[in-house]
Amino acid sequence: MTAVTGDPRQAGSAAEFVALLRQLKERSGFTYRQLEERAARRGEVLARSTVADTLRRQALPRTETLVAFLHACAPAEEVAIWLEARSRLARQAAPARGDSAASSPCVPDASQHTGRGPGADRPVVPRQLPAPPAFFAGRADELAHLDEAAEDRGETVVISAIGGAGGIGKTSLALQWAHMRLDRFPDGQLYADLRGFGPELAPVAPQVTLRNFLEALGVPPASVPKDLDVQAALYRSVVAGRRMLVVLDNARDTTQVVPLLPGSPTCTVLVTSRHRLRGLTVTHGARLLTLDLLSAREARDMLAGHLGRRRVADQQQSLATLVEHCGGLPLALGIVAARAAANPAHPLDALAQELRDASARLSALSAGEARTDLRAVFSWSYHALEPQAAMVFDLLGAVPTVDLGLAAVAGLTATPLVTCRELLQQLEDTSLVHQYVPGRYRMHDLVHLYSADGAQPRSRRKSRDAALRRLVDHYLHTAYAADRLLDSRRPPVALAPPSAGCAPQPLRDTAEAMAWFDLEHPRLIEMQQVAMRRGWYPQVWQLARTLVTFHARRRRSRDQLAVWQLALEAAEIGKDLAMQAMAHRYLGQAYTAERQGDDAFEQLDLALVCARSGGVTGEEARTHYALAVGWERYGDLERALVHARQALTLFRSISDLVEEARALNAIGWICAGLRRYEEAEASCRRALALFRRHEHPDGEADTLHSLGLIAQSNGKHAESLTYYGQALTTYRGVGNTRGEAESLASLGDVYAALSRYADALQVWQQALDLLQRQQRVKEALLLRERMDNFATLV
Repeated sequence: MTAVTGDPRQAGSAAEFVALLRQLKERSGFTYRQLEERAARRGEVLARSTVADTLRRQALPRTETLVAFLHACAPAEEVAIWLEARSRLARQAAPARGDSAASSPCVPDASQHTGRGPGADRPVVPRQLPAPPAFFAGRADELAHLDEAAEDRGETVVISAIGGAGGIGKTSLALQWAHMRLDRFPDGQLYADLRGFGPELAPVAPQVTLRNFLEALGVPPASVPKDLDVQAALYRSVVAGRRMLVVLDNARDTTQVVPLLPGSPTCTVLVTSRHRLRGLTVTHGARLLTLDLLSAREARDMLAGHLGRRRVADQQQSLATLVEHCGGLPLALGIVAARAAANPAHPLDALAQELRDASARLSALSAGEARTDLRAVFSWSYHALEPQAAMVFDLLGAVPTVDLGLAAVAGLTATPLVTCRELLQQLEDTSLVHQYVPGRYRMHDLVHLYSADGAQPRSRRKSRDAALRRLVDHYLHTAYAADRLLDSRRPPVALAPPSAGCAPQPLRDTAEAMAWFDLEHPRLIEMQQVAMRRGWYPQVWQLARTLVTFHARRRRSRDQLAVWQLALEAAEIGKDLAMQAMAHRYLGQAYTAERQGDDAFEQLDLALVCARSGGVTGEEARTHYALAVGWERYGDLERALVHARQALTLFRSISDLVEEARALNAIGWICAGLRRYEEAEASCRRALALFRRHEHPDGEADTLHSLGLIAQSNGKHAESLTYYGQALTTYRGVGNTRGEAESLASLGDVYAALSRYADALQVWQQALDLLQRQQRVKEALLLRERMDNFATLV
């Protein structure tokens, strides 16, 4: 045997080929067990006994064994080169076939119609599969799903891409599985790219694919019928009873696929398509397998496999950037890997810098050819849409983040709900959006970039501005209605009518209102920012105003700061003193909640100046109330009481009974702190009566909590437990988790005073969970210390 280099293309025999594989194994330093485990992590099967047997024998290894071995042992090796070398050696070793019959005129006979070669006794065994993906990561669950489906003979497996457009890795998965399971299909494998989506003007007609399949199965060209139905019948006859795999890649729709389906339960079919081929499920019992994006770990493994782990070892930060901006999309990762591999001496940070720039990201994700240009790949899905669906896709590009409910998309696009659902279904069927829960839609970041970047600025700018205004109005009017459900006694805001084609989402009760706020809060923040950028200043402060009750109940004081800082800027641009006073006040209250006293009192003093200058008595009164709360929290109870009484006087002057009740409760709370319990209780009881008369549950719960504190301070523990319990029930009834946490903490204090330590620890734990979810770090730490002190007493 002559010595060979490390290049498999230089191997002149199977023995030399296997010798090179042994060299790879020795250089890797991996044991047989380690190779088996590494293959399993990639979703491949490589038994240690198989590796040992392969490296001992002088015969060529099976294709799937070779691929799994190379992936596990030497990921940097170019698998395609090894596969090409193996195929060459296999052809050299195959016995020569007589071809005299091939030179004679083609005369149809029985052998031609059963897939037997002219003059041959055994059927033609086609091997049409393209090479497996050079680097494959993850997809273990999907591979297992295909294994399970293949066991059910007679079923068709459909791989459908959802949650991403082209490039999700449908073909790679199909070919990876097919090569791993070649032993299941000894009678051959057929493959066709149906070109349902691509630069071609039209998909491949079923007649063309059937003719190619029949010829590959040994039917002479002259014997292939012209009629589609006759072609399909002959095809089914030829493959009947044979254990074959048929891979139909990149299908446009069910109609293109059905004529290509075998009728024999011994065959297995894999179909990949950007469309969700539901028709195949209905008519042929197909199993739909939906591909998700790769995880960050899988994406790192894929890039490292392409580039070599040595290269990425000291460039982990740049690698993380590449992974982040590819968003788990295999095609994007492959393009990045190809660009990086083309310049092996260049640091990865240069490419990472291109991807950091959102305006240049799609241009960076191109390897110079149509099928490796992400923008082109997305365009093939886009051009398959009907005009109205394409309009929806274009308008989604105007939204900062696509994570929208059906009603919001209907408002954005000015379409009725039923029509909008149908149009979104087209986008979902083409894998341009993903309905991740019923009635709610997301778009992959890179698809969203394409949607935002793909429109013609001059022709689309006006329609996009109008669409954004409708979306802002949808959120503003829905949020206002939700806020009125939470607190109908708050002074109303005069909103302009919603834009034509936009309607608020109907909400039935406070539970639905709170659930809607929880779900849509990020979008409301975005809509306020959109309104600010567009110069829609009234909507800026109005959106902030609709969030006040929700922020208070969820104790989201940092979010409160953010929305009112923007609202203040809008009010100052609009020179609206009343709105400036309101913005300063809400900022002061949020700073108070964050325990930033200097900022709080500065904002509240400015609020007083603006309210007095603008002659807004109600706002002046509310600012005095906020100052009372602020000074009470910082320990100056006498000053706090002065502001609370000023607030009460002003509220009475404008006959605002709910705010009068709020001031009375504040006076009672402060008097309790000054140990003036009789005055405190009297003030709180007047407040409770007013809150109940005007059906204000938040104020009622706050006052019950105050009465609980007063009773607790007087040593009336049983009475205190009753008040705190009533407050807790009322807070829970309106979803006020801020008050719920405080009531639980207070209940625990009373239980501890009564030596009921187990009960104290139980309610304190509930309070601690809420405080941690609300990120009230300091309060949570103090409560944890209290719990630790009492834990030994149980």
